[in-house]
Amino acid sequence: MTDRLDFDAISALPVPLLARFCGGDIWPIYDIDVETGLMRIDVCGLLQVMHFADVMEIRDADSRVHDSDDFWLDEPVE
Repeated sequence: MTDRLDFDAISALPVPLLARFCGGDIWPIYDIDVETGLMRIDVCGLLQVMHFADVMEIRDADSRVHDSDDFWLDEPVE
């Protein structure tokens, strides 16, 4: 299986990262699996599994906002 998300682009962001989801909730990102698109977020001290497709935007440690669509790779998944 190939990566669905751009590992280099995500790794280049200064951490910690915050994810804003549809509906407005914002939670810290614990980790991201670039192969499956699954990620764990810290919800009040408990890790919750979410999918990167549910993220609207990412805010990095420098307070820069990034469109989550920019991190998807264009190559088809095998």
